[in-house]
Amino acid sequence: MSASSRKIRVGLVGFGNSGRVFHAPFLHTMSNMYEFRSVVERHSNEAVKIYPYIKTVRSTTELFDDPDIDLVIMATSNDLHYSLSKEALEKRKHVVIEKPMTIRSSEALELIELAKKQNCILCPYQNRRYDSGYRTIKEIINRKLLGDEIHECVIHFDRYRPELNDSSAWHERNEPGAGAFYDLGSHLIDQILSLFGHPQTITADIRIQRSGAHVDDYFDVRLDYGRLRVTLKRSMLIREMGPRYVLHGLKGSFIKYGEDVQASVLQTGTMPPTVDEKLEENSWGKEPIEDYGFLHTETNGGRIIKEKFKALTGNYGLFYEQLYAAIVHGKELEIRPEDGYNVIRIIELGLQSSQEKRTLQCNQLL
Repeated sequence: MSASSRKIRVGLVGFGNSGRVFHAPFLHTMSNMYEFRSVVERHSNEAVKIYPYIKTVRSTTELFDDPDIDLVIMATSNDLHYSLSKEALEKRKHVVIEKPMTIRSSEALELIELAKKQNCILCPYQNRRYDSGYRTIKEIINRKLLGDEIHECVIHFDRYRPELNDSSAWHERNEPGAGAFYDLGSHLIDQILSLFGHPQTITADIRIQRSGAHVDDYFDVRLDYGRLRVTLKRSMLIREMGPRYVLHGLKGSFIKYGEDVQASVLQTGTMPPTVDEKLEENSWGKEPIEDYGFLHTETNGGRIIKEKFKALTGNYGLFYEQLYAAIVHGKELEIRPEDGYNVIRIIELGLQSSQEKRTLQCNQLL
């Protein structure tokens, strides 16, 4: 793509839940930045039914060999992230990889070095940094509304799904990179690393709870930062949901229930706002008032505050805005490839900690 080009020409690998729900809609509505051109579907033609202007291709080789493609988005099963991204980078394509970036940290390092060699952008897709809840707790921390230090943070990502998904769902099969810790653990780990940096140690309990499950569906991970303790939890057997986020600081606490609304809206086929629509005038990404968190803290002047704290608007489109700025204008990525590596390294350490039933040092982070 020439420096003067205004649009990034995109090919999407895969049109399952990830490609259909979290990528294609934004490529479609952000048409001032992206030209959505091709989708790899080996045996079907689902994408063209929704986006009749795109081209369906049957192989990744055909997509990677296309000189008119600047950016490739990997929305495949986790075990294919490394090999397909390596092939795309070797063809000098910019690459976005669904989380987790790879299933081994050594593979992530190799891709990082290859991207540098090829002078290409490599970016893990961590859309949950643009959740309403995460953006809200980041605001609370940055404004020091709970004091100068946070001493405890707990994040839950629970569900009530006692029955297993259809056997065709790859993330429920006993395959490399499957299971809850790779899947949703990637989101929570990325959020914590971006908020607080590198932890000192990790202690993890990762297990199978549901009868008949083949891969982990539960985790309880403790990250120790010294004065700060972080807990990340996931279960598929929680009927009555507790708080999603709990923060305790030197001067106060923040507790928030509810989930970001974007994913459930996208699942219905609703498109995000177009480039001409303003989020301020749209309900996109705005949480209902009943899901606003509760702030109980003390101001520097000694005044006690106990009130609802308005949630910031969620906006997954920010990922693609920042990616465009990095590719076209050379700006620094907000989500670095090294961040993707660090997530995988923590996953590896967590799995080892759980298997060996001991606390491990969080080493080899970038």
